[in-house]
Amino acid sequence: MSISTTVHRHGSLTARTVAGGVLVLALLAGGCHGSADETNGTGVHELPPTMMAALHTMVERSQSLPPADNLDLYFALLLRENHRAAVAMSALELNKGQDPALRAAAEHINHDHQQLIVSLESANRRLRALPPSFPEHTTQSERFSRLLDAATSGLHPAAHRTIARLEAGADSLRVRSNQHQEDAGTGSIDRDFAALLIAHHQNSITLARAELELGRDEQLQQVAYLVLQDQQREIEQLQQWLIQHPDKAR
Repeated sequence: MSISTTVHRHGSLTARTVAGGVLVLALLAGGCHGSADETNGTGVHELPPTMMAALHTMVERSQSLPPADNLDLYFALLLRENHRAAVAMSALELNKGQDPALRAAAEHINHDHQQLIVSLESANRRLRALPPSFPEHTTQSERFSRLLDAATSGLHPAAHRTIARLEAGADSLRVRSNQHQEDAGTGSIDRDFAALLIAHHQNSITLARAELELGRDEQLQQVAYLVLQDQQREIEQLQQWLIQHPDKAR
C-alpha cells in the first residue's frame, strides 16, 4: 500500500508508526523524565537548509562520538543521532513540503522520534551505569563495532547515489556524481524527503541488524526489532510514492 493510499484510508503507515513508537517508549521509559517538544532532547534547534544537510549533520555527530566500552551503548548513541536526523528532516518537510501524504507521515515521524530520543537518553544513562558488555578485542566485539561503524560510513555514498539517480531519471544510462549538486537535492522538498528518508531508514536498519545479531541488551534488542520491522515497511511505502511521482522537479 502506498503512502498516499495509507493516509487517505487512515491505514497502516501512521497507525503502525504510532503503535511501534508506543511500544518502544514502554521498553525504554524506565526512569525517563521530561517530555519532548520541538527541541527538548533532540539536538535540533533550527531547520536544516536541505534534507541532505540533515544527513550530513547526522554523520558528523555520529563520527564524533567518543569510543564506548559498552557496544550496546554505542548502538543507542548512534540510534539517537539517527532519530535526530529524522526529526530534522520531518520538520523541514512540515515547514516546506507540499504533498499531503508525506506531510502526514512527517508529522508522526517528528512527534514519535522526539519521544524516542528522550527515552533513548534514559537508556543511555542506564547503560553508562553498567559494566562493559563485551570483553575487549574479542572477535564478536570487533565485528559488532565494525558493523556499527559501517552503518555511519555508508550513509553519505548511499544518499548521494539516491539523489544522482533521481536527477538522471529512471531511463538514463548515465548517473552523474557531483556532490555539490547532490547536496542541493532535486529541487523538490517532497521528493528529497521521500528519497533520502529511504537512505536514512536503511542506515537505521543496518544498525538494528547489528544490535539484533550481536548486541546483549534485551531492551535495546526489542527496540532494534521494531526499528527493523517498521522502517522496512516505510521504505516500501516511500518507494511506492516515488514510483507514483516520477516527474523530475527541475
